[in-house]
Amino acid sequence: MIAKTWDPLLSSQGADAEIVSAAQKREIKNILKSYVGMYDSFSELIQNAMDAVDRRANIEGSEYQRKLWLTVDLSENSFSITDNGVGFKEKEFESFLAPNISFKNGGSTRGNKGVGATYIGYGFDYLRFGTKGNGHEFVGELVGGRDWVEDYKGIVTRPVVTYTNIADKSFEKIERGSTFKLKFGGEHTRPKDLSWYTASTPEQWLYLLLIKTPLGAIHYLNEDRNYITFELTVIDKSGNSKTVSDCDAAYIYPHKKIKASVNLKDVTQLQAKLVSQGKDASAIPTKYTKSNGIYEFFSSEDLKALRLSSDKEYIDLINSYKVEAYGYFTYSTKVWDQLNDGLAKLRKGYRVLKGGLQLANNNMTQGELIAIPLTSNIGYQNQCHIIVHFKDADPDLGRKGFQPELKEAGEKVAVAIVNRFKKWKKLLKSDSGVKPDIAKEIELHAWIKEQETHEEEHPLVLTNRNFFAPVNEISITSEPQSEQDVIVLFNQLIAGGVIRGIKLLATSQVKQYDGVFKFMVKEPLTLHEFDKDSNPLGVEELHFRTEHTSPPKILEYKYNLDALISEFETEYKSEKDIHLVIAWEMGTDWRKNYEAISLLDLENLHQRDFHGITHILDSGTTRFHAIILKELIQYLNDVKTVQVYHQQTYGDELF
Repeated sequence: MIAKTWDPLLSSQGADAEIVSAAQKREIKNILKSYVGMYDSFSELIQNAMDAVDRRANIEGSEYQRKLWLTVDLSENSFSITDNGVGFKEKEFESFLAPNISFKNGGSTRGNKGVGATYIGYGFDYLRFGTKGNGHEFVGELVGGRDWVEDYKGIVTRPVVTYTNIADKSFEKIERGSTFKLKFGGEHTRPKDLSWYTASTPEQWLYLLLIKTPLGAIHYLNEDRNYITFELTVIDKSGNSKTVSDCDAAYIYPHKKIKASVNLKDVTQLQAKLVSQGKDASAIPTKYTKSNGIYEFFSSEDLKALRLSSDKEYIDLINSYKVEAYGYFTYSTKVWDQLNDGLAKLRKGYRVLKGGLQLANNNMTQGELIAIPLTSNIGYQNQCHIIVHFKDADPDLGRKGFQPELKEAGEKVAVAIVNRFKKWKKLLKSDSGVKPDIAKEIELHAWIKEQETHEEEHPLVLTNRNFFAPVNEISITSEPQSEQDVIVLFNQLIAGGVIRGIKLLATSQVKQYDGVFKFMVKEPLTLHEFDKDSNPLGVEELHFRTEHTSPPKILEYKYNLDALISEFETEYKSEKDIHLVIAWEMGTDWRKNYEAISLLDLENLHQRDFHGITHILDSGTTRFHAIILKELIQYLNDVKTVQVYHQQTYGDELF
């Protein structure tokens, strides 16, 4: 036997062509498996374009303006991007689609594994790409890449790049740079159809791309804010196009879009100033209170100060990866609903920006949101949007995610930020369940006009002639829009004798709970007894033969019950403490943990213990009463007609 040495990687070059081709296909298929997100295709093309313009800026300096041109074409199901970056040299251009080939220089670029271009070339069935400058210009097409990869029978011929004289108009205008165009569709591509996003305007696509792809750049705190600019064109299904120009490639931080957001550092700096002047540090100006949300940017030093110095592994990771962070804490998850539905105008229920932990590396977000692993007040994980930003922390192959120790460090950071924000919850609005208005400050005359319109469109009418004699009408003329309106209406119903079993002791806007009351039954007892026409809120059978007064109990006011359920989830309030809730609407979140018994369903009348109670909510371990004013008014107006609604909405589904 003759001893010899050889390089296995070089030796494979002389192997049988079919063996090499099969091995390459397996390698490419493994790469494609690492791309599972609905935004991966956009992210890879945008990331490469941004790296290209950055590289040219490093060469040419401040005179050069970095720019991208993006086109989302819904009529042909395609996405295109052109950049005025460095372009490709001829040898680079011919080989960059091959696995593990990269011309990036590591730390100064967003990605450097050499697999993204392979994913773009062979993850789809149509890629057009071109380059100019560097003494080389070429535009070519690669057709059927994904079909070849998925062909396990060896029938499909491996595709080759062919020349085409078709290129985007934006590419024709530049003297140096690159262009790429992907067409979607096919059994194995993700997404198959751009209509999945239900976004058809540049404004909608701006939200998607700036939040979910590297186009929304995340800068380090001391980094220059010289943004890459871009132009975005969206062509709808009918072929009509609309363009927005001179956009900054910057992440959409929640506080940039949500009015009445308070920077927590401003508050703490003000407190420090008050202390230095010998003043009361708790005397925070009202402009910092009743906010939609609080936010803060955190340096590495800030993050280290949030946790015990004994957590050496955490401290080492913060130092090694120069970790920074951002956090936003909103008073209600409905703020995210309003941001996505009202401002971004995305499809109903699609939450592109919401609570959770977003990991980022080298100026770009990576992967999907992660649940913040809170062990208490778990509802806050949906109210807080946290970004943890690493430097040079290479994620796993493709866009799958970060190494476990980095993910764990990010989770520790997120939990620490939430714990900090919890201490400042007093700066936030209380969640009454009313739909938040995060986009505008309403002028007085406009507000008055809105109330007049609301009165016309949503009048509050009580037609039952047995109440509010002799005028037989309630003084509040329109349906409630806020918790304050609910309080006013409820007090009118008590004063007018519509609700007779409750006496109020106190109401508070500063204590944890809203008020104290007593259940009370007074002579004549017949005023508490049910009569379908004259006293439909009465009790079928009184449990007391003489007057009765209960011990003091806790009362809560809400616009709808969703807000209270949210406070239970965050543990801000305890369901065990509350005996009665007054709300305009039931909402929907009670269905998560409660059975609701409607006492407006005459079949359940025997379960009403006190006059005026409309519902009982039971979780199996806790139980409280509710008066839902909207349903109460509808019931008083026509007891018979509402029976079907209450039986269908709250009845037992036995079959």
